[in-house]
Amino acid sequence: MDNKKLIAIVAVVSVMCLLGTTLCISPDVEADDGRTLIVETSPDFAPFDYQVGQEYAGIDMDIVRAVCNDMGCNVQFKTNTFDSILLSVPSGKCDIGASGFSINPDTEKVVDFSIPYAEINQVVVAPKDTTIQTKEDLNGMTISVQTGTTGADYAAANFSNDNIKFQKTYSDVLLDLNTGKADAEIVDSTVALAQCAANPNLQVLDILDDSPVEQYGFIFSKDNTALRDEFNDSLQHIMDNGLYDMIMEYYEENGYSPETPSFFTTQGTLVVETSPDFPPYDNMHGQEYVGIDMDIMRAIGYEIGYNIEFRQNTFDSIILSVQQGKCDVGASGFTIEDDRKEKVDFSTPYAEIHQVLVVKEDCTIQSKEDLKGKTVTSQLGSSGAGYVTDNLPGTNLIQQKDYNIALLDVISGKAVAEVVDNTVAEAQVAANDGLKILDILDDADVEYYGLIFQKGNSATYALVNDALEKLIANGTVDKIIEYYSSHIGEDIASFYSGDAAREDSGDTGDTDEETEDVGWWQELKDRFHTDFLKNDRYLYIFEGLKNTLIITVVALVIGLIIGSVVAMVRSTHDMTGKLRILNAICHVYITVIRGTPVMVQLLLIYYVVFASSDNGVLIASVAFGLNSGAYVAEVVRSGITAVPKGQMEACRSLGMSNRMAMTNVILPQAIRNILPAIGNESISLLKETSVAGYIGIMDLTRGADIIRGQTYDALLPILVAAAIYLAIVLVLTYLIRRLERRLNNAY
Repeated sequence: MDNKKLIAIVAVVSVMCLLGTTLCISPDVEADDGRTLIVETSPDFAPFDYQVGQEYAGIDMDIVRAVCNDMGCNVQFKTNTFDSILLSVPSGKCDIGASGFSINPDTEKVVDFSIPYAEINQVVVAPKDTTIQTKEDLNGMTISVQTGTTGADYAAANFSNDNIKFQKTYSDVLLDLNTGKADAEIVDSTVALAQCAANPNLQVLDILDDSPVEQYGFIFSKDNTALRDEFNDSLQHIMDNGLYDMIMEYYEENGYSPETPSFFTTQGTLVVETSPDFPPYDNMHGQEYVGIDMDIMRAIGYEIGYNIEFRQNTFDSIILSVQQGKCDVGASGFTIEDDRKEKVDFSTPYAEIHQVLVVKEDCTIQSKEDLKGKTVTSQLGSSGAGYVTDNLPGTNLIQQKDYNIALLDVISGKAVAEVVDNTVAEAQVAANDGLKILDILDDADVEYYGLIFQKGNSATYALVNDALEKLIANGTVDKIIEYYSSHIGEDIASFYSGDAAREDSGDTGDTDEETEDVGWWQELKDRFHTDFLKNDRYLYIFEGLKNTLIITVVALVIGLIIGSVVAMVRSTHDMTGKLRILNAICHVYITVIRGTPVMVQLLLIYYVVFASSDNGVLIASVAFGLNSGAYVAEVVRSGITAVPKGQMEACRSLGMSNRMAMTNVILPQAIRNILPAIGNESISLLKETSVAGYIGIMDLTRGADIIRGQTYDALLPILVAAAIYLAIVLVLTYLIRRLERRLNNAY
């Protein structure tokens, strides 16, 4: 099965979960033997019950979806008139009635109610040009209401029946108002807001001071108390875990519009950041995110009816992203530590590990004391790095961006050992011949992994953590861990894709079997196939190249605009002494930008200036554009300075302003002088974008690095990236030379 089919399977399952048409729970557990609950509704009661196309949407519909998901059953919605639902439920024609039913003693004689899920009061809806100002003004006017509603009961109790029009649906009620057949409507307050949102000619009049606060509940047959109790338990569950609040906030934020799609089709996505270089917890199988962490998040998504969107970032940057709300969850083998608890919230632990050493098979180290005076390596910000700092004094520590680079330190001999979590060590040794594990760090504490959340985001935390605990309790997490543990070192598909989904991976991962008498050409072809063709890894290069070119072009445009403006300000000041304040600001800008590394500027802009944004490509474009602008400014300024001063004096004698002289005379002459330097700046900018990967962007360098991390082959991916950079530079150089010749010929 190819990757496209895998993606299709996951997408189909997710959509089924979200829409609630065939709602499923954890994929390894059947949903109560396929039980399906029939839910009747009157979909003309926005924001509680309505339809967008063929989709049932609204507060009631999405609460039912969430509850049935929690119960582990499917749901099927059917349309009926409001008053007829009260007949269908007791007769057993449906299991549940969901259409904004007010809990009242009369209705309780016929059906059982769930626990309340909403509070409302009765209001008046009338045309904007109405003369109605008080309740008393309704006397003698025609009032339209829906049969069987609290509004109908209120109208009957307070006004003459001769003036009340009883309609079957709210659509008919609204038609009465819009055609002038009724002067007003009495309706639930929340529904009134939705009606007025869809009909700008109407307004809400909250003038019924004696209207009591009422509560909505779902209705059940009095003969089916077991279903009622089970439904109540799950309803209370989603109220406690935050999902109910998310649904209510979604419809409130969207103005109760009857055109708003279901919550689950628009908001049902959790953004999860990971560093996919940490097998068996976080890795890539082609373009698919795989590993224990990834599949635990998938299981959580199935459990709560959410899509899961995975994003890449470096391990040490994920905590910052979570803190700033750039993602919802961080999942990358995060050890639960006190220092990290001050920055983020941790989920319930889902895995237990301890620190070990990965060394070459011929390594003579026998105890941790033998490490003194030697060089070891680990991932930056990891527990392994922390262990070395705290427990191995006199040991030289190299901290690398990811564990794959740390492992290469051992393989290349730059370090004698890698300090790493035991399960990760097993995956590394299984995938690389000539390595072994030394479990000699006796004082290494048993540690636990947890998912990380933004502090204060209680709704997301409760929703996800509650699902995680459920998956731990029912054995799903153990099954996921067992699956990956049994395939240590292999290039395998997601647990949910199954073994049949693996593509020519065999049982040995990316480490190809050795063959006898293989020539260098065949070896090169095999390496090329593994690095780029296998599992469509070339797509990392394509995606990275696309982002690199976008960032370069946008940043260059920004740099040229900023640089030209700054250069004109500074040159004008140099020539005339004017624009003193602007010149000082420009001078500070140039000094700061040119005096600090572009990497520092990128991180500052991403994590501080644009902390609330997760559009990495746009942020990188702005950061590199600001950096480029400082250099372009000095280039343009030098070009302007090279123009003879007599040119400006001649312009003044002709009565031209400084701005006109600069834009029409000086700058056109300066362009020829500055073109080579601008060309060099564009080339430098292209190469500087190679650090964009530090904020989680898939640039060309990052794409090659990911391939290197998956294949443990550093040579070919990096050479290909270098060749692409060189090719682009050669093209730019050629174009700049052509343009330079044309300008020279013009003068």
